[in-house]
Amino acid sequence: MLPPAEFARQLLKEAKDTHPWLHHPLFHLIWNGKLSRDQVRDIIRQQGAFFLDTLRHAAWKIISVGGATPTWDDLQRQRSLIPLVVEEGGEDTIGGAQTGHSILFVRLCEALGFTRDEVFNTDYLPTTIIEKNELFALQRAGTIEALCGGNIATESINATHVGRMAQALEKHYGIPKSALDFYYVHASVEEDHCDRAVRILTELCVTDAAQKTGLSAMRRAITARRICVDGLMEAFVTNRA
Repeated sequence: MLPPAEFARQLLKEAKDTHPWLHHPLFHLIWNGKLSRDQVRDIIRQQGAFFLDTLRHAAWKIISVGGATPTWDDLQRQRSLIPLVVEEGGEDTIGGAQTGHSILFVRLCEALGFTRDEVFNTDYLPTTIIEKNELFALQRAGTIEALCGGNIATESINATHVGRMAQALEKHYGIPKSALDFYYVHASVEEDHCDRAVRILTELCVTDAAQKTGLSAMRRAITARRICVDGLMEAFVTNRA
């Protein structure tokens, strides 16, 4: 068993080294402007299966904390996760200005030329559905699985990914910066999400069994993301070429 802080550090390194949002050829094609605008539109539209439902995904982190009745520590962990849910749902719900992340995703899709009805009636690929189902299953499984399968697996690398996506959409695909708030908001909040997860995990991952659970959850999440990206590559690049 590793010291908890070292365990968290190794999780973050593996996510950075293996996550398809950083390393898959599909995203490098987008970042370098090598796909058509229609290809990029269809790829982003598919991501709505997850991005339109991130509020529930975040809420499961709180629901997963504790057993039939909470302990004092459970209450503190639940409270520490509330800001993640507020950010996803929109700080405008508590007097702030920033709206929900899923709403920002809708605005991004509208800037890409989709109607709102088209966004909410997307015919999702089987691999896209597999990704969402697996990610939600990890949120329901427990606190360690939820944090390692969400915050550690993806949010730890997402600031880099969304920054590259925003730059590519503006530079290569003609999307105005004003329509890219979905990406810019995530670039500014993901570090905090990751830090919160690390603080909690260093309290929970203090046994060999807990660390094995966390490592498995992170790898399951990254695998699910890779399955989805492979499906997008096949549907919108390989088979369309």
